[in-house]
Amino acid sequence: MYKRVILILLFLGITGLYAQHARGKSKAGEINNPFKKDTEIKTGSELVCEVSYNDPSGDISLTEGETGEIMVLVKNTGDYTVTRPKLEIQYKTSWETQPKNIVKFLDSIEPGGTGSYTSNIKWDARLPTGTITYTAKAVDRSSGFETETAEIAFDITTKGTESAEPVFVDVDRNIPRVRTSNPYGIAVVIGNENYTHKDVPDVEYAHNDATTVKKYLKNMLGYKEDNIIFIENASKSDFERVFGTESVPEGKLYNWVRSNRSDVFIYYSGHGAPDMKNKKAYFMPSNSDPNYVRIDGYPLEVFYKNLNTIPAKSITVVLDACFSGGSQKGMILQKASPMYIDVDFPFYGNKINLITSASGAQISSWYPQANHSLFTYYFLRALRGEADKNRDRHITLKEVHQYVNDNVPYIARRIYGREQTPTMKGIAEYILCSF
Repeated sequence: MYKRVILILLFLGITGLYAQHARGKSKAGEINNPFKKDTEIKTGSELVCEVSYNDPSGDISLTEGETGEIMVLVKNTGDYTVTRPKLEIQYKTSWETQPKNIVKFLDSIEPGGTGSYTSNIKWDARLPTGTITYTAKAVDRSSGFETETAEIAFDITTKGTESAEPVFVDVDRNIPRVRTSNPYGIAVVIGNENYTHKDVPDVEYAHNDATTVKKYLKNMLGYKEDNIIFIENASKSDFERVFGTESVPEGKLYNWVRSNRSDVFIYYSGHGAPDMKNKKAYFMPSNSDPNYVRIDGYPLEVFYKNLNTIPAKSITVVLDACFSGGSQKGMILQKASPMYIDVDFPFYGNKINLITSASGAQISSWYPQANHSLFTYYFLRALRGEADKNRDRHITLKEVHQYVNDNVPYIARRIYGREQTPTMKGIAEYILCSF
């Protein structure tokens, strides 16, 4: 009996070793591991899912006579083939309570390759005015990996007339995401909303202006998060640190730029002010005293001079500020004449593309319905595609200027009974973004 038990145990041990060897062959010098297979188990994939909406007018809305296209793009950024990934698509309208779901299976995607799904939607008179939202995600069925959910939304509208109230578009929602990449682009975005001096009114919506501009820089102009210098309520030391001083022009912006490779984009929303004696224009830092703006302010003259020393590929400056001493809430300089001051603007150089929200002694208006300044609201709508009049999917400096001038002066007169005319200087055909 004792010998029989030993023989049985020996037999079981041999068969166990054989089974272990069949489950996973070991390499020379390795101890057999019964749980190791010849092929590594894929624990996850590197799929990226994007969804976009394209229409003939390029304005991110479906209007009478148009047929729009929804495209879902799936990229395989990993190092193995993803076999027939699953697409889970959902669309919901603002006039229906229940969303609709679509499931599609794409062809297998090689490493570095892409797969796509497209669907057309045609304008129909029976469609009510509202919004359609599409979401999509891709699933690698072999590993169970799911991508982040991508989303796009667009409005259903009817063509208005010149006498009708302008159609409102929420520029903070569903910002288009294009495949443009600008890895060397450097941006400075400043929103000065809150001022510490008792006589200086706050600039309502400046923070929202700056925050949304930053989103458009990333989504539509291809700027990287780490390449955007974002400041709320910038002090004088912030201005000097970023743009340099008269004696030391090499500030942070200068040091971040790659010579002849970096596009530079600068956006400012906040107060500007004139010096009463020399009539020169100054940015108003959040902690400045307007009565001592020559000391507390940051001179536009130094700003442009220092920008012209930067060896950038291009420089675009967007100023949503007026420098006349006035504001939406009245005069910044409390002891000044209520007539706004026509300041002397400095020479801005030959390499700078410049767009400003107002001309000369005008003031910049707000647009409460949009929670933005009037100029920034229409500037963002221009970037969304509405400025692309020739439908070549490139938004040029000239097209942006034409678009904001088609809208800002009219709305300023309609709401406030005042003149506000944005200005442009620079290379008219310079392309701000493509989509």
